[in-house]
Amino acid sequence: MDGEDLRALRERLVKTQPEFAAWLNALLQRRYDKQKVSRWETDREKIPRDVAGALAIAGLGLGRPDRHGPALTVAVALQKGGTAKTATSVNLAYVLAAAGNRVLLVDADSQGNATAHVGVPGQRVVELSRQGRTHYHALTGKTTLMAVILSTSVPGLDLVPSSIALAAAEADLYHEPTGIGSMAEMLAGVKADYDFIVIDCAPALGMVTSAALAAAQYLLIPCQTEAHAILGLDHLTDTIGKIRRRANPELRILGIVPTMYSARLGQDRASLEELQELWGSKFPMFEPIPRSTVYSQAAAANMITLAGDPGAPGVETFVAIADALMTAAGLRQEVTHAA
Repeated sequence: MDGEDLRALRERLVKTQPEFAAWLNALLQRRYDKQKVSRWETDREKIPRDVAGALAIAGLGLGRPDRHGPALTVAVALQKGGTAKTATSVNLAYVLAAAGNRVLLVDADSQGNATAHVGVPGQRVVELSRQGRTHYHALTGKTTLMAVILSTSVPGLDLVPSSIALAAAEADLYHEPTGIGSMAEMLAGVKADYDFIVIDCAPALGMVTSAALAAAQYLLIPCQTEAHAILGLDHLTDTIGKIRRRANPELRILGIVPTMYSARLGQDRASLEELQELWGSKFPMFEPIPRSTVYSQAAAANMITLAGDPGAPGVETFVAIADALMTAAGLRQEVTHAA
């Protein structure tokens, strides 16, 4: 974001420089003034990354129609572990919510990483499991989804928490004739309450992940820029074909997100080039999310990275993905990467 972009955003908000400074201070808990805004707009001073990131996220919500639902559902999946699926799911859900949307984040992994990532402590998960109020219990019909959904500290963002109990759903759903449709059935009753449902899938193509793909309109694929993750795309695309034929002909690929990328590493550069050569002509490709310790640090602290640091490396990619989804849902006018 440069000075011209900042000025255009301020004018879209119909604010003077002092008013814009006050609005920004409320957004970021800072103490900027008119002079600082003026220096940014005239490019006499570089706009800080956290300011630029926060403004890019806020800008998504400008001109958004005053309506909500029915939800567009996106599954975030790749069977290879360690490709930043959870970080992608959680930060995407945050950006969508920060842009004024109502978002339901569904933790569809028995490891419960997304649940922890948004700040639900382990002891609370144990209590919820004992009370029969986790994803497993709703997915297998033991309770209603409304009894399971939790609010989070982020306005507009709710969570379907997971626990180790979800591992048992693999066998439960396998023996059910309509098991692959279980997640779509579970979500049907709440779709009118949300604009987006983001499903964080497990690093395996089992019944729960298949049910997530059968429930989704879009699939987002985070792929680490390394050989084993790229090879996993072949298996995933085979599974997508089967899901389309048997359960969900409307499933579309939103795009591939190269993750954990370091331009300094020759292996990463080679893997990114291979990823683009093999899949770039078939599916939309978003800009790589750089490798950064800020994501692992946020996960360790049970925090959403972009909530604490809106200037974190890769924020531009999350904004682009959210923009693509909002455009697909008819909540944005711009033409984006969605396909």
